[in-house]
Amino acid sequence: MIVKRLIAILLAAAAAACAPELPRNTPVEKALWLDQNWSPEARFWFHHATQGTSTLPVPYKWFVALEQPRIWFFGDPPMMKDSDYLRRFGFIPSPRSLATDGPSLGRYGYSPKRKGDTGARTFAYKEKKFAGNPDGLPVGFARLKKGARDPVTGKEMPAQIGFTCAACHTGQLEFKGVSLRIDGAPAVTDLDKLRRALGLSLVYTKYVPFRFGRFADRVLGPDHTPEQEADLKRKFDGLLEKGKKLKEITDPVFAQNVEEGFARLDALNRIGNQVFFENLLKPTGDNRDAIANLAPMTAPVNFPHLWDTSWFEWVQYDASIMQPMVRNAGEALGVKAKVNLIKPGPRLYRSAAELGEIFDLERLLAGDNPWSGKREFKGLRAPKWPGDLLGPIDPVKKEKGRALYMAHCQGCHLPPVDDPSRGFWEPARWTKPNEAGERYLKLKQIPIDYIGTDPAQAAIMVNRKVKVPPRLKMKMPKPLDTDPSIFCIEAQGDAVTEILFALALGIVVEKTADKWYQDNRVSPETQERMNGYRPNCLQAKMIYKARPLDGIWATAPFLHNGSVPNLYEILSPADERSKTFYLGSRLFDPKKVGYQTGKIDGGFELDTTKPGNSNQGHEFKDAPMGGGVIGPFLKPAQREALIEYLKSL
Repeated sequence: MIVKRLIAILLAAAAAACAPELPRNTPVEKALWLDQNWSPEARFWFHHATQGTSTLPVPYKWFVALEQPRIWFFGDPPMMKDSDYLRRFGFIPSPRSLATDGPSLGRYGYSPKRKGDTGARTFAYKEKKFAGNPDGLPVGFARLKKGARDPVTGKEMPAQIGFTCAACHTGQLEFKGVSLRIDGAPAVTDLDKLRRALGLSLVYTKYVPFRFGRFADRVLGPDHTPEQEADLKRKFDGLLEKGKKLKEITDPVFAQNVEEGFARLDALNRIGNQVFFENLLKPTGDNRDAIANLAPMTAPVNFPHLWDTSWFEWVQYDASIMQPMVRNAGEALGVKAKVNLIKPGPRLYRSAAELGEIFDLERLLAGDNPWSGKREFKGLRAPKWPGDLLGPIDPVKKEKGRALYMAHCQGCHLPPVDDPSRGFWEPARWTKPNEAGERYLKLKQIPIDYIGTDPAQAAIMVNRKVKVPPRLKMKMPKPLDTDPSIFCIEAQGDAVTEILFALALGIVVEKTADKWYQDNRVSPETQERMNGYRPNCLQAKMIYKARPLDGIWATAPFLHNGSVPNLYEILSPADERSKTFYLGSRLFDPKKVGYQTGKIDGGFELDTTKPGNSNQGHEFKDAPMGGGVIGPFLKPAQREALIEYLKSL
């Protein structure tokens, strides 16, 4: 027995050498959520409302019972769920509930609800469906309630743990001991390091003496029977064996990955792998087609910011998706809302996705029709520069920057959102009203040959193909006569077994939504409303869209792939930009406007010479326009002036 324990400790020590190194937390004396038109209740709901996902490969109860992947000899063992530990991965601490007033709530940056709150501030979530945050997990962690059924087997699942959209779209920056939290801004998380740490925690639980016993006590209660513990052990070992087999398949492909690191994720390829690889794997039989769909992560992107997005004609960096339900439900499937793509029959396309919650999340982000009443975005709004903390905006430089913005930025990024005299709300910039009286902002779509930025992300939608089994009954959408690169799913042609990933995803998500509507007896009128009164159209072009720059100061790092650390460098010629820099720090530089990027232990060194990481393009330099050049060379003083103006948007 002693020899076995010694071997187990040695195995755990060897595993510890593979544990991800994490940045140390910087001291924070105060937390503050910026005012973006959400009440505390709406914010808390958004942070923890489930989309039906099972992102982490363990039940909820297991996750909160796991210990951190390190050896511990004295005192209570440190837990995976510990806020300070998860903060090292970039996650934002969150309270258990908002029922508590005083310092215990204030340290999370929350303030009491204000009288007279209107609009998005008074969003009412369905309390009976909202699981809350009983274990004090960080922003973006959500619990899928017990009782949900596995869409493949039909069996009841234990409560699952997954991410909601806030996990990737909630920002934070730290300055002089204050943590500013920003809804809808890019997260500064490293999800791959969390995955690795969770895997090691499971290995430790199996091999380190006494650890599984403690785990069983937490999961089953201290009075559990030997039979219950043995059953838990079988399930635990089965999960590890399943993970091992999956890793044997994915490791050769993932050896080609471009490391994502903090603040970045190859979301499109990950969604493709989840939907068309993992969801097509059968327990037995031939899985060659599913394995053929597995792709490496080659196009990491900075998590996009969300304000205004609901009112864009096309969304995603490459302007590839039109319908909000397809965008949001596709994201939920990508972060592992289970869906049945294996068994034909009445359960085909049944999923665990919570489309009702997904629709409510979108409503909270969007707010009411901006064309009703005063012309303004009525949902989540861009954060305003907090001059009392980060320093006031220089009024002289700002006015100089305003002229520079009009000359060099407005042509692509449109006039300022909140300046009526400049034409942002001119009807010509928006689509014609739909049947609900809603218009959508027409953004400029810029060919990559002109903008010159890294092409990898756009190339996914244009080039990646997937194999689809006949049971999915997938038919090829027909392109528009007016634009052969735009496909609307309503118009379909012949059945296919291989198709562009972009189109396949649009079809799967639509069929999954239709199945949810059918199972929940949703009327056609309500379906139209939940779909945003918009068709499921997709486009696959080598383009990136230019969006309004309100709140841009809060969205570092810059370019779609996060390859430029601050606003000063994005206004500089490419040869003046950092070739390598570190991500992982939350310390903010209010002068250059971005995170501090010096060497940080446990951080991620971004090498811009690697494919997918290019920091070229979007240049201001004295050269012919196009091929990456978008404007003339800006002197340092001009860059500083333009930055002051951008802070004010």
